[in-house]
Amino acid sequence: MREALRDEGENIRIIRLLWLGRLGDLLVSTPLIAGLRARFPGARLSLITGERGAAAAGLIADVDERLVLRRWTSPISNLFLAGRIASEEAGMLLDLNPAYSRASWALAALARSRVKLAFRKGRGDAIFTALVDPPGETEHMLSRYRRLADALGAPYEPRLRIRIPSGEDGRAAELLDSSGLGGKGLLVGVFPGNFKKRDNRWPKRKFAELMQGMLDQKDIRLFVLCGPGEEGPVRRLLAGLDRPVPALGPLPIGLTAALLKMTDLLVTNATGAAHLAVAAGTPTFSILSGYTRAVWMYPAPGLESEKTGIGPSHFSVVSPSWESCRDVPVSAARDELRRALDWVRSRRASSP
Repeated sequence: MREALRDEGENIRIIRLLWLGRLGDLLVSTPLIAGLRARFPGARLSLITGERGAAAAGLIADVDERLVLRRWTSPISNLFLAGRIASEEAGMLLDLNPAYSRASWALAALARSRVKLAFRKGRGDAIFTALVDPPGETEHMLSRYRRLADALGAPYEPRLRIRIPSGEDGRAAELLDSSGLGGKGLLVGVFPGNFKKRDNRWPKRKFAELMQGMLDQKDIRLFVLCGPGEEGPVRRLLAGLDRPVPALGPLPIGLTAALLKMTDLLVTNATGAAHLAVAAGTPTFSILSGYTRAVWMYPAPGLESEKTGIGPSHFSVVSPSWESCRDVPVSAARDELRRALDWVRSRRASSP
């Protein structure tokens, strides 16, 4: 692949990036996108995503164009998109989804591209001109995308990247002040989300018990981050606490990113918010299954370093179960959270 692109790389004017995923899916692909920008500086990077990832696409600075595949209730919009990619010649198309997706396959089949690169999936592979080996069961997402970058001869630094829109830092500071969260001490956010994925979600009663322990620490300013449609579960979680805790959200994604940038530690499950925090440079503490720890969360095995931003600032407690995090005991989470908070306190004390 590298040799095939060496001569024609300068002639590639459009690169289609196909990823119909959610927030975390897109953010974890940003190191590859940055590598493509460096490898093909004259190309227009055109990202095609689904509605669930459209907001996240707006935070990716290295993308020149963002196209959205709407739900099938918007047939005219989708016909326009299909017609465009079928008629406009692109030098390259990359399917970033490691698993087979019927919608992604259909768009890739329609696209006019000299080079079509994807992971080998065992279904629909014939439409691609080049394939890399399928992901290993325990291979981290960042390592998977490194293999795509290597196939293209692109540089790869496994650091998640976002661009927070102008003005959002000021709005985040105003939100904290109006919520009674201004002042000194550690600002700790809790995002108990992923309510639609039960096995990725630690039970609310356990989150409440963990949060109660933080409420007893005088140097912690605690808040809960609430995603779209999660207001009810968050209210029920907070009802079990001895003292009121501000619930912030749902918020636009740019404002959420700015808020996380100001947060000293995010406590969460395996969620898109965790990836957003990592991209914003915020330390995290997450409660994980064996699968989410191995494949999705941080630090990424073999890729830890302060340079990449995915090193020792990220902590987790991991269930012995591959599929679910729900059996992680509160005592184990409390012990690891204490270590994370001590690390954050030490870093703040040593900052100029």
